[in-house]
Amino acid sequence: MANEDSALREVDQELAEDRQMALFRRYGPAAIAASVSLVLAVGGWQFWNARIVSVAKEKALEYNNAIDLMVEDADQGRTALGAIAEDGASGYAILAELQRAASYARDGDRAAAIGVYRQIYENNATPRRIRDLARLRASYAALNDGRDAVMAHLGDLPNEDGPFAYHAAEVSGLAALEARDYETALSIFRRLSVDLGAPEGVRARAEDFAALADAGKAGVNITGEMRVDDLLKVIGAAPDDAAEVPATDEEDPAADADDEAGAHDGAESATEEVITENE
Repeated sequence: MANEDSALREVDQELAEDRQMALFRRYGPAAIAASVSLVLAVGGWQFWNARIVSVAKEKALEYNNAIDLMVEDADQGRTALGAIAEDGASGYAILAELQRAASYARDGDRAAAIGVYRQIYENNATPRRIRDLARLRASYAALNDGRDAVMAHLGDLPNEDGPFAYHAAEVSGLAALEARDYETALSIFRRLSVDLGAPEGVRARAEDFAALADAGKAGVNITGEMRVDDLLKVIGAAPDDAAEVPATDEEDPAADADDEAGAHDGAESATEEVITENE
């Protein structure tokens, strides 16, 4: 009896081994292939992620070197920024264009600055906020070119519900004031002065400009030697309200975009946001 039980166990064992071998022959290659694919996928992802980080560091270094170079030689610095900007897929390319345009504006080359800003806001691949920022800065730079030029750059920005709407309305009011359309200027600045949603700096300046427009409407000669450049000095090259971004300011454009983004939706630094979503 014991011998029969032993023989049965041996038979069962052989049958089990045969079944396992059959299953392996049937599914083994697929299982091995799946395992190899998983290993390769993980390795590939790690390689690609490391590559992205490496490229980002290279771009950051190039960008910082170009900014440092601008301190020594503005022309060479702008050339270096232009080279970075040629890589349109990089977030640093956008920041380089903003810096290059701001450099032209600081040096008084308004036409060059406006040209760069226009390239930025006409590029649909550029994030919307950056396009709006470029529109706003182009409009500030175009104040000396007349009201039509300013409004052409602003487009619908003053009427949109976005982070730059109040500043766009302010510059449209400045354009009306410069064109001696005091009625329109007064309407714009009075509305801004009482709008609690507007930044404090915008409201405060709106009160001053409203008084100026009211005087002009009453027939007082408010122009004299005062030109747009004087108006820009009044609102300041670097206003206190975080969202202000005039074309002639000397602040980092990336910092301006960061302030706007942080003020309106609590997002992380705009510079890092742009870089991250474009790398």
